[in-house]
Amino acid sequence: MSQIGSMPSKGADPLKVRKIIDKLREHPEGLWIRELARQTELDKSTVSRYLSAHLGEGVTISFLGRNKLVKLK
Repeated sequence: MSQIGSMPSKGADPLKVRKIIDKLREHPEGLWIRELARQTELDKSTVSRYLSAHLGEGVTISFLGRNKLVKLK
């Protein structure tokens, strides 16, 4: 897995990774995955996949029912 600020994992689109990281930096209080997807103009499943596969060590994910709140560490 990649660290925030380092190159993304193999297979990751660096532009998508950058969009996600930039939005999370703009919102230190965190964003719900659905809102993060809306603001980055990426599909919700794409955001979820990138968070778990490419940014997992750099974010914290809190659950409230079925909703996930994502913050940078």
